[in-house]
Amino acid sequence: MIIFAGVDGTSAETGTAELPGDYQRSFHQSFVNRLQRNELVDFDDTWYLRGPYTSGLDTAERARACFNWVKASFKHNGAKAVFLGGYSRGAAAVIEVAKWLKVEENIPVECLVLFDAVDRTNTLGDPYFRNTRIVDTVRKVIHPRRNQISTHSRLTFGSCGGTLEDPSKTVEFYKYFFATHGGLGGVPWTKAAHPTTGLPLPTIWEFGEPFPTYVTPARDQAGAMDVWSWTKPHVAYAFHQCKERLAREVETRPHPGFEIPERTMPGGGVGGHVPERGHDGREKRHYIVKSGDWLSKIAEKYYGDMMKYIPLHKANIGVIGPDANKIEPNQKLWIPYPDELRKFK
Repeated sequence: MIIFAGVDGTSAETGTAELPGDYQRSFHQSFVNRLQRNELVDFDDTWYLRGPYTSGLDTAERARACFNWVKASFKHNGAKAVFLGGYSRGAAAVIEVAKWLKVEENIPVECLVLFDAVDRTNTLGDPYFRNTRIVDTVRKVIHPRRNQISTHSRLTFGSCGGTLEDPSKTVEFYKYFFATHGGLGGVPWTKAAHPTTGLPLPTIWEFGEPFPTYVTPARDQAGAMDVWSWTKPHVAYAFHQCKERLAREVETRPHPGFEIPERTMPGGGVGGHVPERGHDGREKRHYIVKSGDWLSKIAEKYYGDMMKYIPLHKANIGVIGPDANKIEPNQKLWIPYPDELRKFK
């Protein structure tokens, strides 16, 4: 059972799950919200909490609520792995959750998905630097960040989530994007105006900042799409890796008093090939990658269309990883039948 828990970004807007308001409307398409709605991968259970209010003083309280839900899921609901996601101060919150899970419960985190993490309150982490290190029980970190220099977005904000406790134990993927802090969380600006007078401006001027950004609303929305496009394959790959690892653990777990009988061939010989079959009874097709292969070449071979490499990559993302251009010799790829391939568009 793989679960997801997320804490979203900061806003002064009101609203809760029980009493929807402006916050729910503004953050409906936020990336943390989309992850918990299983728009990308099918988590077995999800939990979501709106982000802190503007003061940030409730950040620790929200982090503790997240921690308690994850702890209860492992103790009472059969959870075996957890993905944590957060945006802005919510990302700082889940960094703390990962630390508490290690220290208090000895629960590892499969993947930490951080959207432009910032910690601007003394209620979490180091009271001076406010930059808690990501603990070594986090297996993977995915962290898209704003390019503060090129965008001039949130110049008064620092960033966090950039330091690993042990780089040899945690895999980190991060990338800088030309988008505002809002765009990094999936809530890009829709118009540019002076924060006090409301007069229109060519570029976005964020509330509380001394200068406008270099980002137009159109570019911010395009930047947000870039962030989601980059994040999706990384999260999907981490999810598939997690599922495969959990499956291997089940297969290798000893069962006292039970022995798997040997398969016998006609005539009594031990062994024999038992073809792997799908739900429809058809034998599953596979292809072993050879030196000089590339995915579009394989797609051309089986489907007569080189562009079918895109759904073929999605069908095998657990083997190939997030980059469709990086296939390696001896990888075993599943070749779906044409009607099966349509599921991966």
